[in-house]
Amino acid sequence: MDYFDTILANSNLIRRHASLKVDLAVPAQEFMWQVLQDALETLEVSRVSVWLLSSNSDSEILECVANTDWGKNGVPNELPYLVKDENPQYFEAIDFGAPIVVQNAILDSRTCGFSDTYLIKENVKSMLDTIIFSEGYPIGVVCCEQKGDYRRWNRDEVHFAELVADCCTYRFMVQKQAKLEERLINLAFCDELTGVYNRRYFFESINKIISLHMRKRMPLTVAFIDFDNFKSINDTYGHQVGDETLIGFTAIAQEHLRSEDLIYRFGGEEFLIVFQGIDVHDAKKALIRLQSAVQTILVNQASTKLHFTFSAGAIELIDNSLSIEEVISKADRLLYKAKKDGKNRIEI
Repeated sequence: MDYFDTILANSNLIRRHASLKVDLAVPAQEFMWQVLQDALETLEVSRVSVWLLSSNSDSEILECVANTDWGKNGVPNELPYLVKDENPQYFEAIDFGAPIVVQNAILDSRTCGFSDTYLIKENVKSMLDTIIFSEGYPIGVVCCEQKGDYRRWNRDEVHFAELVADCCTYRFMVQKQAKLEERLINLAFCDELTGVYNRRYFFESINKIISLHMRKRMPLTVAFIDFDNFKSINDTYGHQVGDETLIGFTAIAQEHLRSEDLIYRFGGEEFLIVFQGIDVHDAKKALIRLQSAVQTILVNQASTKLHFTFSAGAIELIDNSLSIEEVISKADRLLYKAKKDGKNRIEI
């Protein structure tokens, strides 16, 4: 098989690899690894890397996010990057969108800007960079580098390098879509302010949780929580501090409760906690510990200490005789008793 046939065969292979399902939550180095290895072996170059455009407060930069030199799981603590202000002609070439085909990288006007800082140090002689697009606009490049000797790139190599960039485009588009879907799920089932589950997800999930615990004969307790004197916090310090209080409470609750204890923001300053696998007495002990943990909450950029308390009513589900609405109603009545009897109390 000659070189052209190898490129043709591997064009099919890299497209297959790019279409495989991968974990898009991992760094680009991992989910781009096979695509970059295919490019490295097919083009017989020294190194293949992926660089993405981004902006900081000072300038536009191009940051390396994947590199065949790093190994499958190896990512340096500080990623290499190029700054647009220092390499304007290279960034212009990326914006133009055509392949950047460079035989002599040190002399070429598009790449000579980083000859002292990168090319000479790395002994890179020739470069073949192809553009990664998103919604019609460049978002980065796939950079194929030849070390040691100069190289004249042929048409088939340029076309294959463009295919590699298209595979990267596809992977990043899928990642973007996955992040969007995750965000939509969070918006549907999580409270936007605190990040805990919302009222809607409580009613979506609770019947399955109850059925599981009844079937396995495991205890299950539901606690209804309401902040004491929350209105006075809003009136005295403003709603921003009120929001910080809600966020602070949920952060402390997540830190002190078990991972099995599910926290839902039911509305305003009301929360439900579903204690899985423990009875109402152990749930009360957990709530008392939480009361102690949240006695002081730092707000207003940690410059204000709020004396903070909450009251709660907790009920253990013995069987399926009560609907979830009846369970909440009973817990609410216990909460009302806790408020009436002096606040900062737990009633069971």
